[in-house]
Amino acid sequence: MRSAAVATASLLAVTAVAVPRAAHADACSPPRIMVVLDKSSSMRTGTIGGVTKWDIAVDALDSVLVGLESEAEVGLMMFPRPNQCGPGGLDVAPALDNRTEILAGLGAPPPTAGNYTPMAQTLEAAALEPTLVGADAPRYVVVISDGWQWCDPYDPATRFDGVDAVGSLSSAGVTTFVVGFGGATDALALNAMAVEADTARAGCDPSNDAPSDPDQCYYQADDSAELVAALQDIADVVTVETCDGQDNDCDGLVDEDLVRDCATACGTASEVCIAGDWLGCDAPTPATETCDGQDNDCDGTTDPGCECVAGEERPCGETSDVGVCQPGTQTCAADGTWGACEGSVGPGNETCDGEDNDCDGEVDEGDLGGDDVGMSLCEPGERCEDGACEPVSNRATDAAASSSCAASL
Repeated sequence: MRSAAVATASLLAVTAVAVPRAAHADACSPPRIMVVLDKSSSMRTGTIGGVTKWDIAVDALDSVLVGLESEAEVGLMMFPRPNQCGPGGLDVAPALDNRTEILAGLGAPPPTAGNYTPMAQTLEAAALEPTLVGADAPRYVVVISDGWQWCDPYDPATRFDGVDAVGSLSSAGVTTFVVGFGGATDALALNAMAVEADTARAGCDPSNDAPSDPDQCYYQADDSAELVAALQDIADVVTVETCDGQDNDCDGLVDEDLVRDCATACGTASEVCIAGDWLGCDAPTPATETCDGQDNDCDGTTDPGCECVAGEERPCGETSDVGVCQPGTQTCAADGTWGACEGSVGPGNETCDGEDNDCDGEVDEGDLGGDDVGMSLCEPGERCEDGACEPVSNRATDAAASSSCAASL
């Protein structure tokens, strides 16, 4: 006996949004769906709200087929066939606009006793059914059952045979959706089948073993409304336009309005479907790391091995800006290393030039003091005045002449 799988998979559907491109299709390629319906006696003897489960199932299929028959090729297989525990076979071949034929196939209810539940055997037969597996378009099975895998006498070793049968369908390119109907289903086995089919519902618990448990991986329907909702949800998934170069929804357009999220190590964005391929993801791509203050390769580390950011500047050398002194500037090179210090001016010897050469806050000051201030900056007999060395004698003569002139006045 195969044990139940414990992995969970999400049922994915493409969300349609506006993308300004759509090619016209020469012919549509609608999905092909085979409804595999339990026709065991419990579907007739079991009731919900006073209505047999068989009648509820027929009405639910009728309701969903109203909108589905023009979008998908739908067929029908029922089990057992012809009775007791024979594997089901083809009742109605898949085709568009097939609602009338399917309802006719559903016309006779099961007997009140004698029909068991060879679900796994019927799914194995579906994996070989040429009208299903022979399609070029996407292919699906929707199995609906109200009970356990069961033949008389019951063999517990067969409980999970449906999981292997789903695997056979997957190998044949057929995707299986599992619907449990009513309170007598084998939740553990149906969960395992949904997981095997890769159609487990998001956030489900594959270890559930009772139909009343929350978060089933399969579709659990306990009344008419829930059965219709489950079948409609599946119909919406399988008829949505997919990125395969085909007109899946038969609206005359191919791969129209399809967009999905995409991502790189640097972030998320979106891409569109063009002619069957997802193209144009505009997420930023990892690049070679450079010393620019960015995490170019998106590894979570910015500028590894860099001393600085290319083009960055910092002061260097002299720190004072008094007098002629001024700091220099270092510029970061492209390789992330600091360049040479340029433009730094430090203090020098004071000279008679009208500048504060030694950056002490005084201009052209000498070191002799008193009346001789500034004389040490010039040749003997000269004094620094207004940035130039002037003879001291000239100054004395000028002063004497100035005094004499004043006296004569």
